[in-house]
Amino acid sequence: MSAGCFDSWPRTLICGSGSSKTLGDKIKSMGKSKVIVITDEVMKDFPMVTDMVARFNSEGLTATLFGGIGPNPTDTQVMACVEQMKKDQPEVIVCIGGGSPIDAAKAANVVYTHGGEVEEYDIAIGGIMRITPKLLPFICIPTTAGTGSEVTNVGVITNTKKHLKYGVLSPLLVPDISVLDAELTISLPAKVTANTGVDVLTHAIESYVSCHGFTVSEGLAYKAIKMVAKYLNTAVHDGKNLEARENMLEASMMAGIAFNFNGLGLTHQMAHQLSAYFDLPHGLANAILLPHVMRFNLDAAPEKFAAVAEALGADINHMSVEEAAKKSIELVEKLCKEVGIPKYLDEVGVTKDKVAAMAQTALADPVGHGNPKQTTLAECEQVFLNAFKN
Repeated sequence: MSAGCFDSWPRTLICGSGSSKTLGDKIKSMGKSKVIVITDEVMKDFPMVTDMVARFNSEGLTATLFGGIGPNPTDTQVMACVEQMKKDQPEVIVCIGGGSPIDAAKAANVVYTHGGEVEEYDIAIGGIMRITPKLLPFICIPTTAGTGSEVTNVGVITNTKKHLKYGVLSPLLVPDISVLDAELTISLPAKVTANTGVDVLTHAIESYVSCHGFTVSEGLAYKAIKMVAKYLNTAVHDGKNLEARENMLEASMMAGIAFNFNGLGLTHQMAHQLSAYFDLPHGLANAILLPHVMRFNLDAAPEKFAAVAEALGADINHMSVEEAAKKSIELVEKLCKEVGIPKYLDEVGVTKDKVAAMAQTALADPVGHGNPKQTTLAECEQVFLNAFKN
């Protein structure tokens, strides 16, 4: 049995197609009436968002909208959201969108209810100790199957001055209500479906091979790997397939719960830097780096990587542990190719001149505390370089 205190479980999960339309009654049952809906710069004009705001208002609630979050949420975007919240005085936050607006909304909730600037709540400087239960009720509706932010305890924010990503983290940030409504993911473009889907796979693999080894998390992560292997290709190439969309959404949620406890690894440490320095979408950064980091970590957890290969569909019964472990990398690369993920960093505009700086900041990122192998600066630089074609 795993020993420890595990306090980041999701509170309420509402699952089912069309379930997001029931939220007005849920909010009124809390005795609340003033809602701010937070989303991103693209989605703010989508019918799924504007209709939700209109529906809340027609149901007797007072709803306003903030749509100023970019693909990699920044400290300035969070503070702009806080300024609107000061004007609107909401009693409940409803966030609809991908991981970026959900992460930003978590951070905005903290700053609005506690004061100060968002960087004061960076986990690396003890920000977790400043976050108390006086947060507003927080409802999340993911429209991508990717980050699992709707059940996680962290919001990742970019410091625009230092070009660093940092985490605002606390068990109190796990949303009060998470709504898994697969109908809202149907319109997600194939490219975004692929990027976010491999993000799910990265969360699941990194939490499964983690050095922390909470067995409940390992079980969730293993099942999530199997679901991604079975359904991601269909979700990318047949986006209206509701079964595939539902299963990817559930896999994303499961992987999110898994890494709440087991943590993540070097892939995420490095991917955060690609987003901070080159504004690369987080899922795409993870997807390109994942096979290279797996290869680096292979000798530290060969049995676990062998199990990953089995979860991805390999028959490992007649393989050695080492052969099966290597098979996991082959299958990840195969899946990435099938869903159209670029193979190398230079294909997406990343340049080698930032590698040394990125490696330095990557190893300072606490998100990778679960990595199965301790990593030196030289090793991190080499993994970055291995991900370039030229």
